[in-house]
Parts: sequence; C-alpha cells; structure tokens
Amino acid sequence: MAVTGLMVVDVRVFGQHDVWCFSMTFGAEESSPTVYTTRQIQAAWAVHAFTALGVIIGYEGLNSVIGGHARAAILWLVAALVLDGVDGPLARKLDVRNRIPTLDGNSLDLIIDYFTCTIVPVAFLYRFNFLPDNTVGPVGFTMLFVGALWMARTDQETDEGWFNGFPAEFNMIIPTLFLIGASPWIDLVVCVAFSVLTLSRVQFAHPVSVREHRNISLPSMLLWLGAMVTLAIAQRDVLAVRVVLIVAPMWTVAQVVHRFVTRPDRARPLWRRLI
Repeated sequence: MAVTGLMVVDVRVFGQHDVWCFSMTFGAEESSPTVYTTRQIQAAWAVHAFTALGVIIGYEGLNSVIGGHARAAILWLVAALVLDGVDGPLARKLDVRNRIPTLDGNSLDLIIDYFTCTIVPVAFLYRFNFLPDNTVGPVGFTMLFVGALWMARTDQETDEGWFNGFPAEFNMIIPTLFLIGASPWIDLVVCVAFSVLTLSRVQFAHPVSVREHRNISLPSMLLWLGAMVTLAIAQRDVLAVRVVLIVAPMWTVAQVVHRFVTRPDRARPLWRRLI
C-alpha cells in the first residue's frame, strides 16, 4: 500500500503463468476529527445554557404581564433581547456547532425567540389593550401566525447579515408603542404594517452583523433600548426620553428604505422585491 497526497492507492499483483493483472483501488484519505478539550466542551455547553436562559427570562416577562405589571414585563423583554443579541456571536466565536454537534443551537434560539419576541409581546398587547376596540384579538392572532411562519423561513438572513422580512421582533414594537402613548389607531397601523412586513422580502439590518453604517446602527439600537429601560424604571413620563424613544427607531426605518432602493436586486420588479 502507498499513500500519494490525499489519495490512498492500494496495489495488488496477481500472477498466473505468463499473465499479470494489476488491481488498483483509490480512496480519499480521511482527515482526523478535531479533538476538543473538556474545558472547550464545557464552554460550549455553557453557551447553550446561556441561550436557554432566555426562556426563563421570557417566563418572568409573561408572569409580569399576567400580574398586570407592564413596566416590569418591559424590563424582562429588554433583558431577553440583550441575551439574544449576545449569545449568537458568542456561539460562533466558541465554535459551539462543532463542539456539540448533537444539539442544534439555531433551533434552540428560534424556539426561545418565538416565545420572547412574539408570544409574550402579544400577551402584553392583549393584557394592556391599547388598540381600538375589538381589534386586539385579530391583530394578536395575526402576529402569532406571521411570527411562526418567519421562524420557519429558510432565507431568514442574507450573507451580509440582513434579515429578509421583519424578524418578528414584536418585543421591540409593542413596548415602544405602550411607552410612547400614541393614538390607538396609530398603534393599530404600526402593528399591522410590521405584521405584513414579516412575510415580505423587505430587508432589515441586524445592528451587529451588518457592517454598513454599524457605527450608527448599534448606538441607535442601544439608545432605543436605553430609553425603554429608563421609562420603564421611571414609572412616569419623561418627555426627553420619550422623544429619544420616538427618534431612535427612525434610523432603522431610514436604513430599511435605503436598502430597498439600493440593494443588489433593485433592477427586479417592485413586487418581486416586496414578496
């Protein structure tokens, strides 16, 4: 047997009288699997445990909603959002997928996201109804429906980090509307618009993954979250903070519009870029 490069050559010679036959079998040489230390495996399990902690935080948020504690529920939702923003980059940095191949971190993340980003916010909307009469039920059902479909999309994110469709993060939308205290009809229009955008092909930027204008996107997101936390803790209306809560999301809207008119497939028909 001889090894040449990445090919294994098995040579057999058979002789019978004056006839010689050569049988050669080629097979790719198997690469040895990466061996991880116990500490590395433990670190990967710690990341999965950190991700799973999101369901506990979501439960506390739901419990606050049921108890009628709106501002406490908002704080729990913000905590879940921060955790969700940290665990992904951490998992990729520690190569968790390969260290523990028997547990799909992406599936775990989507299960928790649906609970904290859609179910709890819809419960919040139902409990502290600030929509026009007889609309909270249909709107809530719609959010649950489109949120479930988005979590099952196979094209959730582009290679550049843009989400295809609004990523069902109603845990940002519902608390913001509650804290701003806008007209019920404005709240209704916003909820319906984002529900429709969830199943569209309109792209939304991930504040960390998308490098374009990240120096603006990330601070804008932090300002948004900071304003939510401040108003939730203050237990009263602080006009300056409420203005920040209104202005900070405008960068996200501007980024979505800019992406829509400049994205690589802008030559395609309008309806193909929407649906």
